[in-house]
Amino acid sequence: MSVHKAYRARTRKRLLLGSFLLMGIIVLTWATLISGAGHLVLADTARLFTLGSTSDSFSMIVISIRLPRALAAILVGMLLGLSGATMQGILRNPLASPFTLGISQAAGFGATFAIIVCHPESFTNPLMAKFNIVLFAFGASMLCTLMIVWIGKKVGMSPSSLILAGVGLGSLFHAGTMFLQYFTTEINAAATLFWTFGDLSKATTLNLWLMSAILLPSLLFLGMVHWKFDALAFGDESAFNKGVNARSFRPLVLLLSALCTAIAVAFFGIIGFIGLIAPHMVRLILGSAHSALIPLSALCGGFLLLGADLAARMLLYPSLLPVGILTSFIGAPLLLYLLVSQGKMR
Repeated sequence: MSVHKAYRARTRKRLLLGSFLLMGIIVLTWATLISGAGHLVLADTARLFTLGSTSDSFSMIVISIRLPRALAAILVGMLLGLSGATMQGILRNPLASPFTLGISQAAGFGATFAIIVCHPESFTNPLMAKFNIVLFAFGASMLCTLMIVWIGKKVGMSPSSLILAGVGLGSLFHAGTMFLQYFTTEINAAATLFWTFGDLSKATTLNLWLMSAILLPSLLFLGMVHWKFDALAFGDESAFNKGVNARSFRPLVLLLSALCTAIAVAFFGIIGFIGLIAPHMVRLILGSAHSALIPLSALCGGFLLLGADLAARMLLYPSLLPVGILTSFIGAPLLLYLLVSQGKMR
């Protein structure tokens, strides 16, 4: 096969996967909007075209509950998928993710600290009173990231050192969470435990706009510098010869990836495996070229989380299963399958 034909075949495969993911997100969004009491109400499809023109209960439910939840699933999934793809690329490790680096555990500690130690009524600032859990979870996530970068600079920013630092800090924050839970009341312990499950029902216009404001510039920037990730795949010295300074580029991308994770986890709790699985699935189909891997991992993350949230709400109806539990149930076996299948192909 000539180079020109190979390029056209690769482009066609990328377009097909991107189109499939976009169509999948559209179909799942439609299914979410017409999902009734444990099943899809197909007759409600026509009513979707009259949203906003009537004030009936269906319009209010869709606009106030179902649509924000669907958009939250898409945005959170895209943020986690984008974060996972960039972390795996910058650290040259397919198992790198927000959870491997301890960022999610840090957010859990921040939320636990806010629930147990701080109380909304103790703040005079209205913003702090309303978003105290979100702000503490976000702050703890970014603190963990800054500590990883600081440790990495002390040891030369090597990928293995960064991952080890993340694992150690993740264990430390998790231990801090358990310590706080051990000495608190049963009500507060239950509240912190529920927060860690991951729940998309807390979607509001404000947090949707905030996540969009982080996602779009991050996706644009990371897409523009995709060639630097490909250069780093051959090692720091090779990347330096191609004009990439790994010691400055790696902490910058790590902070940006952590920001994407922190904003999602702070609002909706810990949702596992999306940031790990989405890049693997795209890489399995298209390879490791980051020009396609970065945007399509984001799309795949949105597709996976939207589908998982729909399934979580319908599988055990009338009980609503938190989406974080379902993604962990699905993600762990899928990860093992991907690892085994990749091992067979070598």
